[in-house]
Amino acid sequence: MLSDNCYAVVMAGGGGTRLWPLSSRDEPKQFLKLFGRRSLIELTVDKLRGHLPEDRIVILTGAKYKTAAQATLPQIPPENFVYEPCLRDTASAIGLAATVLRTRCATATMVVLTADQIIEPTSGFNTAVAGATAFLEVHPERLVAFGVEAASASTLVGWQKLGETVDFPGCEVRRITAFTEKPEREIAERYMNEGGYCWNSGQFAWKAEAILAEIDAHLTEATPLLTQIGRAWNTPAREQVLGDVYPNMPKGSIDYRVMQKTANACSILLPCSWEDMGTHAALARRIGSERDGNLVMGKAMVSGTENVVLANTDQCVVVASDRLTVVVTNNTVFVGNQDTDMKALVESVAQHEPEIV
Repeated sequence: MLSDNCYAVVMAGGGGTRLWPLSSRDEPKQFLKLFGRRSLIELTVDKLRGHLPEDRIVILTGAKYKTAAQATLPQIPPENFVYEPCLRDTASAIGLAATVLRTRCATATMVVLTADQIIEPTSGFNTAVAGATAFLEVHPERLVAFGVEAASASTLVGWQKLGETVDFPGCEVRRITAFTEKPEREIAERYMNEGGYCWNSGQFAWKAEAILAEIDAHLTEATPLLTQIGRAWNTPAREQVLGDVYPNMPKGSIDYRVMQKTANACSILLPCSWEDMGTHAALARRIGSERDGNLVMGKAMVSGTENVVLANTDQCVVVASDRLTVVVTNNTVFVGNQDTDMKALVESVAQHEPEIV
């Protein structure tokens, strides 16, 4: 069991646009029961069983998902759900979570998890988390970004350049000398060839006070807004202040706005397999099967090769082509390929046909 000042913050506020139309803004991927009648957010919380009590697990999600979140995770106390009035990306979301935790515990350690990843085995993950939380008691100013051994020159993940080892007997900790979020292909290939780099898993650990200090240094305009929210959090004015103030928080991811700028980042490698369920192909590999050179989930007949087909529908799906990505739900059909910019596409669709996203 982790110490009493440790909390897990599960980030579950996104709309899952990269998996559209299987995932939609009304039913985002983290709540879809696609994994043996379990959802991604349930699998994420399950990893913590036996290591953190449920009253120290905080679910950070959008206000529109309040009913879905509480229904999916009835074991989490209602006061441990923090609802963003609107999406302002991960830097502001993490600032909000850190502000809330600091009102509970001045020395709070945050373990930040995303609700869209499969990490196995759980034992290896929890060993790394325990090492990180112990390290932060000795080095409370540090920010730990959990790394993963790079398997390819991926442009879909962040990369850490690993520096010298930090003296700590509990586990191997390396300084991060450079942090690059989603590099261009030639840069990612150079990282693979040079060595000394790893992927960033998107999971973090830090003191609430430390991340708020980093946000103050690199995202200065957020600090007075978070201060207002913190002062009102344990008062009857909480919802009013949150609703008034949070929409003014700056946009931007924690990766770009803080991790690429801080001098305090360290890496602890996860001794685990790691899969980000952020693409149709990744999801199909996990919950579908390989059929004659294609990845297929659901009732579908596919001729050709290198297709990704997700059929979550009562209809019959037939694909006769090569290298397509086809996703069919009961009300939407998407045909593209693995190079389709899903975020840009969904934004465009939302402008013209908002009811289908």
